[in-house]
Amino acid sequence: MKIEQVLVYYLLKTKHLTLQGIGTFQLEGNVPDVVDSDKPVVLPENSVTFYYDPKVTEDEGLVDFIVEQTHKIKPLAASDLDSFLSLGRQFLNIGKPFTLPNIGTLEKLNSGLLAFKPGQMIAEKIEPNKIRNEEEDGTEPRESMFNEYQNSRRSKNGATLIFVLLILIVLGIIGWAVWHFGFGKNNAPETITTTEPVVPIKDSSFKTDSAIIAHSKPVNDTSFRIVVNQYRTIYSAEKRLASLKKSNRNVIMYTDNDSATFKIAEPFMLPLSDTTKVLDSLKKFYAKTYGVEIK
Repeated sequence: MKIEQVLVYYLLKTKHLTLQGIGTFQLEGNVPDVVDSDKPVVLPENSVTFYYDPKVTEDEGLVDFIVEQTHKIKPLAASDLDSFLSLGRQFLNIGKPFTLPNIGTLEKLNSGLLAFKPGQMIAEKIEPNKIRNEEEDGTEPRESMFNEYQNSRRSKNGATLIFVLLILIVLGIIGWAVWHFGFGKNNAPETITTTEPVVPIKDSSFKTDSAIIAHSKPVNDTSFRIVVNQYRTIYSAEKRLASLKKSNRNVIMYTDNDSATFKIAEPFMLPLSDTTKVLDSLKKFYAKTYGVEIK
């Protein structure tokens, strides 16, 4: 039994129907007993009057009647009634009519009040405690404006979910692209090209590469440095420095005063006249050098 049918039966039985947050319907005149009637009885036109009252609360007698007719527990019956009325109020708030079958139609005015248009009151035979299970008897549920509203809401919810998923996928792709093409490139070694010439100094006798490395000392005791790399970021410079040290190269990192350039160099404690041969020797380790700095 649908909640709309229960409301009609309750109005016929008690001559009043109070719906929380909406108001009260009053049935005027004599109402024939439809319990033992085999045919539906059509009541006089305009026999139902509506009194708008948004402050009215739940009718305990109506909830008990729903329990009696549907065999549901009281909390579930109260929840069904509240859900039904909430849907009706939503229809009214969006400008659609709220129709109570066999009772009438409510519409919301611009003033905020509810206007009632009585329908044709048809009193059908009441069969108490008989529950119709639409799934078991294989019949389709009767379509109403609430079925339409719920189907529309489900459709909108599904579309919203798909839209949100698409947004998340797009954001994920954008995030990956930013990291891959932006952050990854920024972390790549950034070598500075230079046009500084190598200091031309006359060569003296020079033995072997091993002799160069053996005589090299820390920066504080060197007579000159061979700059092998230059970077604009300390991250790139430190990364290159660590790589060269793993290859057992004697390298240092420093920056000049008031300079944003980070230099990596090999220091040597050798006569300045040997710089050209040192540079030639370093060609096997470095594709390019960036000059000689004298301490």
